[in-house]
Amino acid sequence: MFQKVMVAYDGSASGGIALQQATEIAGLTQAELHLFGVIVNTGGMAMAQAAGAEDMLSREGEAIRTRLDEVATKLRTDGLSVYTHAVEGSPAEAIAQYARQIHADLLVIGHIPQFSFGHWLEGSVAKALLRSLPCSILVAKKIR
Repeated sequence: MFQKVMVAYDGSASGGIALQQATEIAGLTQAELHLFGVIVNTGGMAMAQAAGAEDMLSREGEAIRTRLDEVATKLRTDGLSVYTHAVEGSPAEAIAQYARQIHADLLVIGHIPQFSFGHWLEGSVAKALLRSLPCSILVAKKIR
């Protein structure tokens, strides 16, 4: 069924839910699990850099890479085949590009229920991915 499961993970609550569900699916199907992080360099981050916070992007990148490595180490001890990758960019574009590059069978992303200014400006990441990806997409939500 699934051979390569990719999860967009940023350490947030919704990312944690996506990670949990992707991990369960990868374990059940004995699929590779690809943890992917995006260091966002658009919108508010670009404005912060213009205001003199150049180091902000590198700190964010280091934090995301550290989170991915910590999670991967734990999941590998649980017997999963785990790969990590992080890039700078726009979330929808970066996620889609990596999913195509690794030939992902399933992409798992977290659901963010709150409406934000960034969402209004750039549109839904999930919506953009639905239009551009050839693989299945699971939008993970907290199960009550």
